[in-house]
Amino acid sequence: MTINEIFEEEFSNGRDFSFAWRIFLDLFYASTNEKRRELISPAPICLDDRRHLSYCSAGIHKLCREYGLALPEWVTDKSLILDEPYFPGVKTDLLKLVCLVESPPEFKMRNIFTTENVLTRT
Repeated sequence: MTINEIFEEEFSNGRDFSFAWRIFLDLFYASTNEKRRELISPAPICLDDRRHLSYCSAGIHKLCREYGLALPEWVTDKSLILDEPYFPGVKTDLLKLVCLVESPPEFKMRNIFTTENVLTRT
């Protein structure tokens, strides 16, 4: 299974990006490095929101660094650097300030600002 297949399946079941991303993370964490490489190698082409594709590339970039995996080529595409700052799910200015400080570098470099535990699943 690939990240694109995960998103396609979840979207066809009426689920949103956030839900599908969490499914991807669960599968990634439960997999071997060989399976992880298969999961991330193709770009999730079914995503029509550039912010979501950028978010995926940032998350996968961070996961590759943490797990010692080679970066898939699509993850380093310069077009995935957003023109405007993106604060997914952030509702207050105070939380924006926290995200500006805490956001992992793989997200900051794409102009995405999150909390430091953005990839944590509990």
